[in-house]
Amino acid sequence: MKSMWKTVFILGVGFALFWGIGCAPTLISVSSPEFQTADNSYYSAQFEPLSEGKNFFDRFRLKVVNKTPKDLEIDWNKTRYLYNGHDLGIFVFKGIQPKDIKNATIPPDIIPSGHTFSKEISPLKLIAREPLSGKGLNAGKITPGLIPDGESGILLFIRQNDTPVKEKMTVKITEKKLQK
Repeated sequence: MKSMWKTVFILGVGFALFWGIGCAPTLISVSSPEFQTADNSYYSAQFEPLSEGKNFFDRFRLKVVNKTPKDLEIDWNKTRYLYNGHDLGIFVFKGIQPKDIKNATIPPDIIPSGHTFSKEISPLKLIAREPLSGKGLNAGKITPGLIPDGESGILLFIRQNDTPVKEKMTVKITEKKLQK
């Protein structure tokens, strides 16, 4: 009889744990606003955090529309990632060369007159790297890292000829609990 009560007690505790874990809230990152915009006589820009199937943001999309009759140039060496009002360095993106990051010689992106430019970018300080000791295709792979809660933004540095045009755009990222 004592053994039966012990079994009932263990099953009850197990059921309670299963029920409690199964109903635990899921945390997801949200952005307020969803994206930020800037507009001046040279360009319209949009800065948007991206998650694509994840519960957290790990990169941004930058869109710029050239409103002038001349080319615009994005200076990636002077464009900065801002976190809670502090400059945390540059952004990186697919195709960038490590030597250009190290030497601050990242080539600019040119936006022709009337064209729209779009690129996914990640703060260099937040880049994640799979361990080299891992096995398989992901060993040493570099991926965008988690964008933390707080104010994240960009100080966009664009030039036309030798005239710099800077814009600051920020979003506030927070975690939100979702019940299953």
